[in-house]
Amino acid sequence: MPHTSSKQRTSQEIKVPIMQVYNLNKSFGSFTVLENVSTEIQTAEVTCILGPSGAGKSTFLRCLNRLETVDSGRILYLGNDTLDEACNVCTLRTEIGMVPQQFNLFPFKTVLHNVMLAPTVVKHMNKDEAKKIAIEELEKLGLADKTNLLPSALSGGQRQRVAIARSLAMKPKLMLFDEPTSALDPELVRDVVDIIRTLKESGMTMVVVTHEMGFAFEVADRIVFMADGRILEEASPEKFFNNPKDERAKAFVAKMF
Repeated sequence: MPHTSSKQRTSQEIKVPIMQVYNLNKSFGSFTVLENVSTEIQTAEVTCILGPSGAGKSTFLRCLNRLETVDSGRILYLGNDTLDEACNVCTLRTEIGMVPQQFNLFPFKTVLHNVMLAPTVVKHMNKDEAKKIAIEELEKLGLADKTNLLPSALSGGQRQRVAIARSLAMKPKLMLFDEPTSALDPELVRDVVDIIRTLKESGMTMVVVTHEMGFAFEVADRIVFMADGRILEEASPEKFFNNPKDERAKAFVAKMF
């Protein structure tokens, strides 16, 4: 048997995914939304989930941090079963941030207080520390001059960035984005692309549900294609957009370009 050095063993170690999903099933009444969905989310990668409306993409995303209940299956986060009764959901959500489609900002709280709220309430962080972190995140996203404004005084793109700052203030290990460009004018889509690219460069792990094909091609490390509540194909952006294997994926790509 050939000798393997410790350096070689280190380089050959199996990379442990940040999240593993096995045979996930979810129904609303008699309507099946997710059927035997299985996949893995790798650390420091951007996974974009594509598919037609009604494919189950957003429901799948909401299941990952238990905003939706699951009928059966397993979701492992860093090896721990998130569906186990012993799982602390509040703790889980401090590590898995989510930016929803509609932002869900508190309308009568300032931008600064919107970003400070979760660290102080959920993490029990003192207000001075929470304020410092909130200002840092807002500055990174170009909102340093908006801290004392109410959400109603902001543009859609600015509200989107506040929602992102709010999640980042919790220092998550994984970020979930549900259609981050759907509520934005076309000229503002580039801002979101730039933000996600910057987060990617910092090593943030992200799962993004999107209908924007150019956005997915530009930022994704991996494409997951869903239809009828199932994952039909997983591939790199180059392989998926240039040579999809599944017939539904082929039709989807052909219709989009």
